[in-house]
Amino acid sequence: ATFDEIRARAVTFTYRDAAGAPSFSVGPVDLTIPAGETLFVVGGNGSGKSTFLKLLCRLYPPDSGALELDGRPVGPAQAAAWRGLFSSVFTDFHLFDRLYGLEDRDPAEVQALLEDLGLGRKVRFEGGAFSTTELSTGQRKRLALAVALLERRPILILDEVAADQDQEFRERLHREILPRLKREGRTLIVVSH
Repeated sequence: ATFDEIRARAVTFTYRDAAGAPSFSVGPVDLTIPAGETLFVVGGNGSGKSTFLKLLCRLYPPDSGALELDGRPVGPAQAAAWRGLFSSVFTDFHLFDRLYGLEDRDPAEVQALLEDLGLGRKVRFEGGAFSTTELSTGQRKRLALAVALLERRPILILDEVAADQDQEFRERLHREILPRLKREGRTLIVVSH
């Protein structure tokens, strides 16, 4: 899938408590992200960064406002196609030991990516599965990043992926990996403190 820009127009979302009363709101958000852009989203704990990302990729439907793809509104009927633009590693990610929906990926490509992300000594990709997902939090995030990259979608959301990483990988992420992904034409949305 290709696109020229995605846009949020006065988008809002409100969490509600068990009684239905508003407890936390995000928005209104007005934002245009051109294809190939690198966007850093920063803010303190609890400021709504992750909620904003889930709203942007329409995992949470907006309470008001509109999401647009190249000037066309994205409603419920277009939600699945919209979500198909995004690969993500959220802070509350889940790892599977298999690449569901990506069975056609070359095992050598997968293993090379694991090596590049510093996981080659810990994880092997054999018989269509990872040898383990029992890793440190930082290593699990890197494995989730590998899966997101293997999806080859045009927009990559990284929600605090640099957290729980050693200094060496954090520097590689910012100095090598993100610039390389940008050169490949990916749109990057990176959350950080």
